[in-house]
Order: sequence, then C-alpha cells, then structure tokens
Amino acid sequence: MSENEPHVSSDELRAALAPRAESRRNPVLVSDQSEQATAEALELRAALDASRDDAGELRRRLDAARADAIELRVALDAARGDASELRAELASVKAESRERRIALDRLAGAGVFRRRGVIRDLEERGVF
Repeated sequence: MSENEPHVSSDELRAALAPRAESRRNPVLVSDQSEQATAEALELRAALDASRDDAGELRRRLDAARADAIELRVALDAARGDASELRAELASVKAESRERRIALDRLAGAGVFRRRGVIRDLEERGVF
C-alpha cells in the first residue's frame, strides 16, 4: 500500500458494514402525521373532488359546444348549397334577360315589313 491511502482494518470494515440496531427512516415514507398535515390533506382531497366535479361539468359543456359546432357546420353547408343554387339561377335569369333585350332591340330596329319575320324567328327560338 502506498503511504497516501488510508488504512482500514478488518474490524473497522466489519463495523461499518454490520447492520445497525435502528435503521434510518426515510422522511418521505414516515407515517407520522401532524394535525396540520391531516387538515391540509383533507383540504387537498376536497379540492381534488371539487375539481373532478368541475371537470365533469366542463366536459358536458365542451360536448354541448362540439354538438353546436357540428350543427352550425351542417347549416353553413346547406346555406352554401342554397347560395350556389341561387347564383346559378341568377346567371340563367341574366342570360334570358340579355337575350330578350337583344330580341327587343332587333324588333325595334326592324322595319314595318320585316317585323313579322323577326317575330316569327323570335318565336321559333322561344324568346317570345
């Protein structure tokens, strides 16, 4: 052995490794509770129960809000479909209006003898 290393005798080693009469207690696992700790634990349990009740109420509200959102999406999709149909109908009415306006311009521009031919042509096309 070198001079810098401490010398430990076999008796000292046995004494250090021998089990002690009373082992040191883990402070986390100590079951002794003070009155204040008991009161605090009861308060914490009550708060936990109240938060669980609140969580149930919040869950019900969340479910109701989700159901409302689904209904609103369905209504929005239906409104979009209606708007699309109305746009298509408006486009068709505008086209018919434009065609009738052109037909009236042709009729107004036709001479006295050509009006019967223009009217017949417009009736064949379904404008009149």
